[in-house]
Amino acid sequence: MSIGTKVKRFRETRGLSQDELALRLDVAQSTISSIESDKNIPNSLLLNKIAKELDVDINELLNEGIQVNISNNKFSDLSSAGTINQYNPVFNMQSPEIAESILKNQEQLTKLIESQNKLIEILFKK
Repeated sequence: MSIGTKVKRFRETRGLSQDELALRLDVAQSTISSIESDKNIPNSLLLNKIAKELDVDINELLNEGIQVNISNNKFSDLSSAGTINQYNPVFNMQSPEIAESILKNQEQLTKLIESQNKLIEILFKK
């Protein structure tokens, strides 16, 4: 079951609308909608806020599979048990959605850097 499906299930169990959850999290309703429809994956801070607001353990929102603790560039397996807080994010490294999201972010960064370089060139020519 995807993160989005789990968020929707827990939200509905709590009797909250997307608007109500968005208001409590200080995000747009479209953000909740895109998470629940698996168009976007929340970052670790937002995922932590969602878990707290829905009163569930953050690990319940994460996909099943091998979970990896990423801290100080060291990996340690958390699949047996583990706690999480906003400073110690846990990611499901088998999630194709995360890989896709990372690639999209890299493409956007590349475009921004290219735009910045063009602007710098224009400034130097003047």
